[in-house]
Amino acid sequence: MAAGTIQERVLKASAGCAIAIVLTLAAFRLHLNLSAATSLHLFLIAAIALRWGLFEATVVSMLSVLCLDYFFTDPLFVLYITDSRDWIAMVTFEAAALLVSTLSNQTNRHAREAEVHRDQLQKLYELSQQILLLDRDAAVEQRLTSVILSTLQIQGITLWNAYDLHLSRSGNCTLSDDEVRSVFHLNITQDDPEAAMSRRVLRAGTRPIGALILCGHTLDSATVNAVAALVAVAMERARSFSTESDAKAAKQSEQLRSAILDGLAHAFKSPLTTILTSSSGLLAMDTLSGTEQRLVTMIDHQASRMNDLATHLLSTARLDGGDLKLKRESIDVNEVVRQTADASSPEIAGHAIDVLVSAQPRLVKADRKLIQMALLQLLDNACKYGLPGSSVAVQVSEEQSEFLISVTNQGSFIPADEREKVFQRFYRCAESARAVSGTGIGLSVVRRITEAHHGRAFVSSDRTTGTTFTITLPRTAGGE
Repeated sequence: MAAGTIQERVLKASAGCAIAIVLTLAAFRLHLNLSAATSLHLFLIAAIALRWGLFEATVVSMLSVLCLDYFFTDPLFVLYITDSRDWIAMVTFEAAALLVSTLSNQTNRHAREAEVHRDQLQKLYELSQQILLLDRDAAVEQRLTSVILSTLQIQGITLWNAYDLHLSRSGNCTLSDDEVRSVFHLNITQDDPEAAMSRRVLRAGTRPIGALILCGHTLDSATVNAVAALVAVAMERARSFSTESDAKAAKQSEQLRSAILDGLAHAFKSPLTTILTSSSGLLAMDTLSGTEQRLVTMIDHQASRMNDLATHLLSTARLDGGDLKLKRESIDVNEVVRQTADASSPEIAGHAIDVLVSAQPRLVKADRKLIQMALLQLLDNACKYGLPGSSVAVQVSEEQSEFLISVTNQGSFIPADEREKVFQRFYRCAESARAVSGTGIGLSVVRRITEAHHGRAFVSSDRTTGTTFTITLPRTAGGE
């Protein structure tokens, strides 16, 4: 109990005691008997319990017993009772006073709880109306947080959207971004009355779609659950609105593109295999002249590049066609990074790879082959776009809820307005497209693999320090 509340209750109890004394003196001057005086005090105690509470009524009831004994029982003006009937009367009075006080206090408490409940229901009703009025064609998260903050009259709110990995804040809520994401990844549902904070995982049915944190509130758990349900419905509603207009066309386009990619890749594979076999055989025979050997070596090299492109096309078609099935197993992220760096060394000659990992295992449930595919793509990009002869750094770090794998090169730069676009399929930065050949497929595959593991893929870039691509894996690596 806060010091201010204790002081307020003491003042109320003192006021009640003063009233009891005045009432006793008035009854004595009017020559009322013990029964009448007892009735007056009992009424006073019930009124105090109903108005102020049990503590104040209990204090006044004990003072009333003393007053009744002093002024209305023999011997008068002495705190002593000689008649057993007076003893029974005093005990009965105190018991009745305590019972009436308890019942009055419970009635008052229930009334206050009912009032609070009605107020919270009214706020939920207003919140649902405000959500229904949100613009269906605009981003919903930031407007949702503002509406909740003003309607529920809380200090702060943080909303994490797992669909687009976007975090929105309104008001004052001190949790870090990683702590917010951990609510989603670790499936935390928690109320902290001392900190006046609630954490909820947002769900569409049984599928988690985000996280909600309410700070500085007095809402009960049921109301917080209702707010979380409303927010989840609003997010799903906004998502369905944003996709329904072009969903059919987009689906047909994706199916057509995947079919074309798959067909082209398979069509290229057979002749490429024949070309590679023939060129490798000619080189192995070692009977060619210098010019002939250079030409066959060029053929072999370019055929290998085309074979890699066909492999990328097949991978992209499989990932985008909805056929991606994760074969989860317990893997050590550090070990996978080391093995992938070693395996990529022959293909990225001229660039040293610095692997920065700890000796302590970092275990997650993930698809080893897909993670290696994503890492190979990042290493290949880092070497292609980095300065000739420069080193590439691969580092594994960890936060509270996820592991981070970063690949950094030197000499490349991606403008801020293109850092999200590079993960789109077939997109290439104008500057990079002129300098280095490529298809713009690899990074879309990296993001698709990462999102399949409920992780993130993002890039940071600086003209001085170079470019860093990072993928994350939640400690639980999501669900199946």
